[in-house]
Amino acid sequence: MLKKLTLLAMSVAALVALAAPAAQAANPLITGPLGEPVTKITALSTNTTTHVPGGTKLECTTVDLRIHLTKNTNNEAEGHGTGEGKGTPGAAEPAKHSGHCGTSSGLIAEITTVTVSNINLTKHGTETTGTATFTYTYDLRSGATPGSLVAECTFSGTVPVKKTGADTINVIGKIAKTGGTAFCPTEGEITGDFTLTDEETGQPVVIG
Repeated sequence: MLKKLTLLAMSVAALVALAAPAAQAANPLITGPLGEPVTKITALSTNTTTHVPGGTKLECTTVDLRIHLTKNTNNEAEGHGTGEGKGTPGAAEPAKHSGHCGTSSGLIAEITTVTVSNINLTKHGTETTGTATFTYTYDLRSGATPGSLVAECTFSGTVPVKKTGADTINVIGKIAKTGGTAFCPTEGEITGDFTLTDEETGQPVVIG
């Protein structure tokens, strides 16, 4: 009987020893407040701006992305999603948090689609960096909807992403026109800071 109990104890110990490295190997990069891996995140920015040649810029008060993580393990996270841009920042007037975005040219910009085809982050020592590949389309109008449509423009690109805080990332990089008329800018640079939350709980995430 004693021999059987000893063998059983050894078997349990062996299973625990095997399970522990496996659990540690999972090591999700993006977790909830209790350390649990998350699968859906919301990335919210209040300062995303597209700068185009000539000094013109397109600004939205709020850019809201919803990302489904298809990978979140071994210090790596990867996913895709959709989003929206809305609202006009204001200096002379209070900022608006709904409706169209604004441009420094005086035209308004209605963001019609935002697609994040891939976003990835990997921890490298003390830094966590990656890239985001995305496309967005907007209508340039001379006035609020249903004002005259000046052009429909599409920008795309893959830009660097970097962790800047426990729950924040920054994006900055070159993008280019992939659709639209000659009135659309041919290229630009996008910048923005995003705060990440767990979409299901609304709690801030922790980026490894």
